[in-house]
Amino acid sequence: MPHIFFDGKVIPFEEARVSPDDLGILRGFAVYEGITAFYGIPFHFDAHWKRLENSAEALGLNIPLSRDEAYKGSLEVISKNAGKERAHLRIILSGGKAEGGIEYVSSRSLFYIMAEKAVPLPEILYREGGTLITCAHERFMPEHKTTSYITGVMLQKKRKDAGAIEILYTNEEDVLECATSNICVVKDGIIVTPRESILKGITRSVALMLAKEKGHIVEERLITISELLDADEVFITSSFKDIVPIVKIDETIIGSGLVGKVTKDVLGMYKTATEA
Repeated sequence: MPHIFFDGKVIPFEEARVSPDDLGILRGFAVYEGITAFYGIPFHFDAHWKRLENSAEALGLNIPLSRDEAYKGSLEVISKNAGKERAHLRIILSGGKAEGGIEYVSSRSLFYIMAEKAVPLPEILYREGGTLITCAHERFMPEHKTTSYITGVMLQKKRKDAGAIEILYTNEEDVLECATSNICVVKDGIIVTPRESILKGITRSVALMLAKEKGHIVEERLITISELLDADEVFITSSFKDIVPIVKIDETIIGSGLVGKVTKDVLGMYKTATEA
């Protein structure tokens, strides 16, 4: 039976109860984090926790427990649900029971953690690369990880029908981020990634750090759509997807249409870091 860390303790999943007038349900007033656990340990938990704190502060949400309590709860629920296998962890902080249908009362914040065994992406994606489809959209409060993913949810059928791995959001001529990933472009050996109006992913940060340590040049700046489509290589970064090479965007083949050298290098470094 799956378990959940709910309101400060680990209980069977089916026993967890969220009030129908919870602000996360009624008004979308909630934030969350998605973390991958390797060998039972959440990867870069502190970085994820800091981002959760920043998101909560931006909304004025009170976190009802400490970092250490949340970490201990994470370990417990991972152990219960996945053991030492790779797991996906979701931390949710909601406004809790609403006052008058819309008002937030800080003492009512609801916090819970779910964990499940990770279902790996097809290995062929990492060898041969995947496809993105584009959509003109900028998330509300993009620098923070709120649970407002309406556009991403609505586009899942279109994504699947197109055989794409992700949806890339754009704003006029600018490249932003994917629905659940960040994007990196490689041109003339230089790795470039958007800096503004995006959620700066933890996997993104780790990948860029590893690339810099290996001697790669990394730039964080505006990327135009035309620059993206003219790239030599493209890859996305995500806690639940790792590093995925991208060889096609809509109808445009990227570079040679094959997974590039820089992407392979970053992918290899990240794999080594997560297997350590």
